[in-house]
Amino acid sequence: MLAVNIAAVETLMAPDILVNAPINRVADRNSIIRRLKANQISYELETEETLDFVGVRGDVVVIMGEEVLHPSKDAPYAGKTEYRRSTDVWKPFDGVWKLWIRQATITKIE
Repeated sequence: MLAVNIAAVETLMAPDILVNAPINRVADRNSIIRRLKANQISYELETEETLDFVGVRGDVVVIMGEEVLHPSKDAPYAGKTEYRRSTDVWKPFDGVWKLWIRQATITKIE
């Protein structure tokens, strides 16, 4: 995602991925790819992540924590520092783990 490698992002995403995005909208796979291509999802490579929980729940893996990102290009809040709480749910599809559900909520902008 940070390197804007569309092919790699498509490989990591489940076919029916849903994201409660930090733009306060629910985004599907097509919306995510469209926004990536338009540089509306764009970040500097320097990021921080604090994991508060990683665990298996049934047939999925849940990851919860905080992210500190620096939006760039045409992304909202470009040039600022964005703090988020996030939850990622990974699920196997045909034996390959893919991001299935994601929630990312902005908690602070500096």
